[in-house]
Amino acid sequence: MENKVVKLIDEDGNEIILPVDNTGVEVYKNIKYEDNTGEGNSSLTRIYQGYEPAYIDITFSLADEEDISAFDKVKQIEKAFKRLKNGRPVVWTIIDKHCRARGIQKVQFYNFRSMEVDTGIEATVQLIETKLPEEKKEKKTSADTTASTTGFSKKNTSKTKTCTAQSTDEYCRKLLVKYEKERMEGKTILAFEDWAKQKPLPPSADTDTTTV
Repeated sequence: MENKVVKLIDEDGNEIILPVDNTGVEVYKNIKYEDNTGEGNSSLTRIYQGYEPAYIDITFSLADEEDISAFDKVKQIEKAFKRLKNGRPVVWTIIDKHCRARGIQKVQFYNFRSMEVDTGIEATVQLIETKLPEEKKEKKTSADTTASTTGFSKKNTSKTKTCTAQSTDEYCRKLLVKYEKERMEGKTILAFEDWAKQKPLPPSADTDTTTV
């Protein structure tokens, strides 16, 4: 009978094979509650909050072989146990029928126990179910959302017209009169077009009810 193994593949494609004893792989997961069982409350009043991460226990024996000792095998597992990525424990893809049946795909090392015995090393690796961290995305502003749904941004809905000395609409002509007065009084030395850019435009540039 072929010996059972569990394969782990990290985020960079590195693999590690863990042997499994006859006891197999043990998986356990708890329902998550908000404890509301104070005095006078029934346990039925607990608030369901989903499920806690699953724990996977893999127990196995390590013995000396011709090309590698049991202690060297422990060193290899210890190295995987301590492997980090971006300052946190590596996330592994677990290849195992039992875990697949329980819906577990990604794990991290949680605990590694080893004990020396006459035949070599007895060891248990405990894994915890996890998810790959997602890249943080900047939240779009409401203006960005509007732009994506309507096809134009908020700023494009505003008037960008600038009055010139040749403009014929009534608003710009009134603005020109005010400019000439300020220039004669020495209040400005700007050209009319530059001076007009500093003045607010009404919703419509040809509105004749705007107070200048």
